[in-house]
Amino acid sequence: QVAAVRSRLEEMKAEERRLERSADDKRAQLEKYQARLERVRSAREEAAARTEIDLISKAIEADEEDALDLIDQIRRTELKLDELETKLADLREEMAPKRDTLLQERNEAADQLDILKDKRENKLIRLSDDAARLYERIRGGKTKVALAKLTADGACGHCFSMIPLQEQNEIRRREALHRCEACGVILFADD
Repeated sequence: QVAAVRSRLEEMKAEERRLERSADDKRAQLEKYQARLERVRSAREEAAARTEIDLISKAIEADEEDALDLIDQIRRTELKLDELETKLADLREEMAPKRDTLLQERNEAADQLDILKDKRENKLIRLSDDAARLYERIRGGKTKVALAKLTADGACGHCFSMIPLQEQNEIRRREALHRCEACGVILFADD
């Protein structure tokens, strides 16, 4: 809200400056027509000059009236902005302890994430290239889970589809990596 009010206030001040410039330009025109009025030679030229002077005078009055209305709006908007800035300062002061706590928790979480990434990299180094590529391909896919434990009754621990007996035995003996045919995760057995 503060940013929106500030933006609106700047727009109104720019409009006020534009109106003031417009009124100044019209005042300069008015002076030219008044000087011209003094040099007229006929009643027709005098009537034309007076008409121009009247039109410019009305335009100046309209610009000045608009400028005064705008100045009033600017004052009200400045008061509103002051009020909003005071509320914002109070809210920031009120939220400072919570913010500090959250920042501290975020830093701790980032530290934990770094530790976990380090552990992951260390374990990834120990894998064969084929196993690492398979793991990364599964992890980069649609599923959130890349590994699932083979249950005691021989089912996938992720989708609970039954695994053929031959594959169950190979998974338990750790002869090769096997993926679940239903969900695609890599299956492993308990030690």
